[in-house]
Amino acid sequence: MLNLDTLDLKRLRAFQLVARNGSLRVAANRLKQSIPAISGKIRKLETELGFDLFERLPNRLVLTLAGERFLREVEGIFERAEQALGTLNVRAPEQRLSISVGSDHAWYFAPKIRDFLARFPEVALGFRVYKSAEALEALERGQVEISFGIFPDLPRTLERRTMVSSTLSLAYNPQEFGRPRKAPSLAELARHRLIVPPQSTVTRGLIERNLRPQLDRAASLIEVPTCETAATFVEMGVGPAIVHSLCVERMLSRHVQAVDLGPKAGTVHFSAIYRKGALKAPLVRALLDQVSESEPG
Repeated sequence: MLNLDTLDLKRLRAFQLVARNGSLRVAANRLKQSIPAISGKIRKLETELGFDLFERLPNRLVLTLAGERFLREVEGIFERAEQALGTLNVRAPEQRLSISVGSDHAWYFAPKIRDFLARFPEVALGFRVYKSAEALEALERGQVEISFGIFPDLPRTLERRTMVSSTLSLAYNPQEFGRPRKAPSLAELARHRLIVPPQSTVTRGLIERNLRPQLDRAASLIEVPTCETAATFVEMGVGPAIVHSLCVERMLSRHVQAVDLGPKAGTVHFSAIYRKGALKAPLVRALLDQVSESEPG
């Protein structure tokens, strides 16, 4: 007699396929078994049930009345099994995280964010490039969870964690100075057209405070928004540039060299800022820890 301890789902599946299609061959192909094997499963099922499921006619099988009733029960079993499997296969709810990065240092944070996404592939990341003022507004409106950049002053609703600090360097094209063995002095470089960050930036304010005499001696000033643009202008011979020392390694070539101006010229702090209480969210904490870990490779 058939019971739960002896129930063989493979026999029930074979019966269901034969009953649906009226053919042993279709069931054999679907289950990748031989026709005799399928026939044997149905015979064993009938033996366990104690009644015939099919009337065996030449060239076809026809369900008996008992077989029709049993098919309805079997269909219900497999329907409920498919529902259960569907529940198990539901993907974990998508987790979302929105961040912003300043355009001049997105390159620094990008490899760290990549490593975070490799650890958390289920995270859907919203990525924005904002100026500092825009980033603060987006945070306070709840449009992003974390902003990476240079932020000297924060409203009381926000907190910071310093990610990396950088001095300033002066990048120059050696060809402009006859390829000297030693780097030109800051005073010598400053007599040329000088490439600097825009007036509205924190870094420019630092330069204005600490390097005012050099700025006053410059032939003229050219404002550019990023270290990458500054490097391009230096390479083209437009003039030397004051940049974040953090950028220097990416800029260096035979046409672009640099001298670190040291702490007297000032230090820039690149921070992550977030709303108070945001660290309670595991994803926010994990991303900040990832970015804080090490220099990008």
